[in-house]
Amino acid sequence: MRIIGRLITPKVMTVIFLFILLPCTSIISKAQTDAEETLYVVGDIPPIKIGEDAKINLVFEDHAGYNYTYMIESFGWFVVNVLWPIEFGLILGGFNRTYYEEFKNYNCLHSIEFYAYIENNISGWHAIVEPSLITGSTAGHKANLTLLVRVDGMTSCPEANVIIKVVRKGRGGAILGVSYHKIPVKAEHIYLLDIRPQKSVINMSPGDSVTIPVKITNKGNYIETYKLVVESNGVSLGLIGEQILTINPGETRKINIQIYAPYTLLDLGTAKKIEIKAHPIGSSDVVFTAGVSIFSRGINLLSLPVVVMFIVVLVLIAYLFTGRERSYLIRPKKEREKYLGEKVKGSLFVERRAGKLEPETMKEEAEKKKARQVRRKARDIDRIIAKIQKEQEKQRRKLQKL
Repeated sequence: MRIIGRLITPKVMTVIFLFILLPCTSIISKAQTDAEETLYVVGDIPPIKIGEDAKINLVFEDHAGYNYTYMIESFGWFVVNVLWPIEFGLILGGFNRTYYEEFKNYNCLHSIEFYAYIENNISGWHAIVEPSLITGSTAGHKANLTLLVRVDGMTSCPEANVIIKVVRKGRGGAILGVSYHKIPVKAEHIYLLDIRPQKSVINMSPGDSVTIPVKITNKGNYIETYKLVVESNGVSLGLIGEQILTINPGETRKINIQIYAPYTLLDLGTAKKIEIKAHPIGSSDVVFTAGVSIFSRGINLLSLPVVVMFIVVLVLIAYLFTGRERSYLIRPKKEREKYLGEKVKGSLFVERRAGKLEPETMKEEAEKKKARQVRRKARDIDRIIAKIQKEQEKQRRKLQKL
């Protein structure tokens, strides 16, 4: 026993104590070397729909420090939470509370915070991680996360990278480490085209032509190639510009449509319509349309001289048929009676030629009746002429007095 007592000197005790600490130091050094975590996607990444949150399942695995649960089960709570912190402080140069807290910060149960954002801050994209905080994490710990990605409306980039920032904090809230993970996502391929004519209602005259500017905007997320078709109902059309358009997301292109109203002499108001249709090349079942209503009314100015000439011809014809009767009204009484008598005889002659055979008495009565009508008309004409002459005489006397 004396020999053993002599051998166990303070130096020997220090060496033995260092050998006891060797497993602890190896564990600590390994934990510091492999301090990291992994974050990976479970399953396929779905396409991101416009206006909806797409769910992407993630798994987080912690590799920082040592497996706290395993160490408690293997060495006991006293060794892990009391003895090792003391030894850790002695290794670093002496036991004090600072070294003890450093040991606890590195090897205790950490809190992990997750922040998601879009790389390069692309407009229209949004991302968050749920849950955004995990507490009590240590090596070997796994957690299921959900990444929610959303795209709002039109975006200039159909693809984006989601960056997940992982912040590891110690027992006192101090940041122990920061890591970044990248997950590529892609927006759902949606066709969205806005066709906007400058005017939706147009009034025009027959035979006129009008040019309608049309703006076409790609509100989808991908570069698209569209084929344009213009259909009409009752008007002639001409498309000025490209019939095949390749449009970038958010880009607006302008085309012109020439409309020719049908040539008519007079249009009281006819409603017509044209339709502007566009569909992606290779997807003819997806069609975007816009309409323009056209009202044609009025007279064609080019045909106005023809209309005037037609009216003049009608007036001349009417004058030729009625001018002879008007000329006899201003002739002397005998000539008027002669003309009217000839007219009556002519009408009787026409009746005979037409095959109308009447009794003699009826013929005589008819002749007498017509003769009376002729005399009555002659008297009426005489009275009218007398009144005119009397009025002329009255006006002549007034002029003489002046």
